[in-house]
Amino acid sequence: MADAKQKIVILGAGFGGLFALKSIYKNVKNWRDYDILIIDKNNYFVFTPLLHEVATGGIDPSDIVFPIRYLAKGNTEHLEVEVFSVDMLKKSVITSKGEISYDYLVTALGAGTNFFGIPGAAEHSFTLKNIEDARRLKNHLIHIFDEATMEKDLSKQKDILRIVFIGGGATGVELAAEVQEFLKEIAKEYSHISSDAVEFYLIEAGDKLLPIFHPKFSEQALKILSKRGFKIIFKDPCAKIDSNGITCVSLNEIKSRTVIWTSGVLPSTVVMTPEPERQKCRIVVESSLNLKNFPEVFVLGDQAAVVDKIFGVLPTSAQVATEEGKFIGKNIARLISGKTLLKFHYFHKGDLVSVGKWKALAQIGGSFWRFSGPIAWLLWRFNYLTKMPGFFKKIRLFFDWLLYFVSKRDIAEI
Repeated sequence: MADAKQKIVILGAGFGGLFALKSIYKNVKNWRDYDILIIDKNNYFVFTPLLHEVATGGIDPSDIVFPIRYLAKGNTEHLEVEVFSVDMLKKSVITSKGEISYDYLVTALGAGTNFFGIPGAAEHSFTLKNIEDARRLKNHLIHIFDEATMEKDLSKQKDILRIVFIGGGATGVELAAEVQEFLKEIAKEYSHISSDAVEFYLIEAGDKLLPIFHPKFSEQALKILSKRGFKIIFKDPCAKIDSNGITCVSLNEIKSRTVIWTSGVLPSTVVMTPEPERQKCRIVVESSLNLKNFPEVFVLGDQAAVVDKIFGVLPTSAQVATEEGKFIGKNIARLISGKTLLKFHYFHKGDLVSVGKWKALAQIGGSFWRFSGPIAWLLWRFNYLTKMPGFFKKIRLFFDWLLYFVSKRDIAEI
């Protein structure tokens, strides 16, 4: 009787899980001799950095999703289930369809939204973490215009059309700029709604926008959004959200039917036995990205707390998860062969943020090289185009963007 194959299990099909799979193919020379299983509650990978363009009618939802099975090679299998817990003593994963054993485990289950315990935030705000979030937000943004066109009172129209963004990081700034441009296009189709009926607020708990960017770019983003009519409030965070709008810590109330939450992430809280050390819900890992007493268990992406000389702890971003995923295969290969594991060293390539059509901010190599404007915006586009998995998805996205230059955004509910 032939010996059973050893099993490599990957939890999560986001950036970390996807690039971990590719890294295993590249670095584990005899990977076909292993049973490889990638587990995710969806059967597709979502290119999350472009969700805001789906939510604002810029690109089609199908252009940023990629079937996991198209990425799988050889005997790799995908299981569409929800992960409940991991028992590292038994080397097993408990899922909604039973127990799955492993010999080597990569957990990259990502993160959800952190509402910081704000009352009503989960129930009365929009988030942007997946395709369904993007569809829901787009449909709502279109629907409020249909509702407002039936309202003749301008003050009540404004209450319906007032948009509030919570969070002034890169996600908040990009989404705010895109939503404003989207709503300008929608407003042109509604003759009974005045151009000044739509108001935009951005609430940032800190004292500046884009805190990870150079101070000059934070100031530039503030000037761009302010010039476009955004009312930006610093150091007065949201304290409560209800169906009528938000209340800030100062008790300042802002009426709104549309509160969009872009502030904070909450790493996956899947139960692990024994419970590993955590730092702000993230699992503390060795420099080799595995657990101290369980070297066969690797953790990466938003789930992992990785100590770094520059950042302290690496940020929760697609860039970090991608680099960790690319690295993981090397150490799995070394662990299999009994070699000393390598230390992960993160090199931050830079940051890009779009602030509307033809406007973007770029800092390359940390903040060594900084520039803005159309060239930065084109670089922002090119960067995402090259990172999109699959040749034909790249082509579809490219032509979607070409149409974006010469045609209107899609304002049909989906």
